[in-house]
Amino acid sequence: MMDLGAPGEDELAFRPDHFFLAPTTGRGVVRDRFGRIIDRCEIATEGRWDHNYGALHFDETYSYQNGRTETLNWAFGPDAQGRMTATEASVTSPVRGWCDGEDYRLRFKRQGAPPLDKAQMLYDVRFTLMRPDMALKIAKLKLFGVTLGVMTAYHLRGG
Repeated sequence: MMDLGAPGEDELAFRPDHFFLAPTTGRGVVRDRFGRIIDRCEIATEGRWDHNYGALHFDETYSYQNGRTETLNWAFGPDAQGRMTATEASVTSPVRGWCDGEDYRLRFKRQGAPPLDKAQMLYDVRFTLMRPDMALKIAKLKLFGVTLGVMTAYHLRGG
């Protein structure tokens, strides 16, 4: 959870409700638990502010080299206490989001990708703003506390 106060002008603090309002493009690499590359992907997001709900809705599409495509439909908005909340249809647990210094972190559970599509995986995601139009994302995929894979990716606004 995070407070919705605006970051200082000189800070490079990642704010999902601001960053993903603009379309982004990016690329990522997926590694197994031994560090071997197992796939690469292109990422595209399209965000829009919903004034009726006071929330950011954005679609995040991954197109993998192996032919698989996945789209996540996120909604980010403040709860009654002013903290940021997030939802997505495939997520099977409450999304926990918080600021960690200038980074933004998310943790949630959802079904894994094949061959782990029957397991409830923990996704541990960290966003770091590298410059105002570029964010680094590191997503760790865990099962029973063991990291099984890591995606390292970037999102570029207006890219």
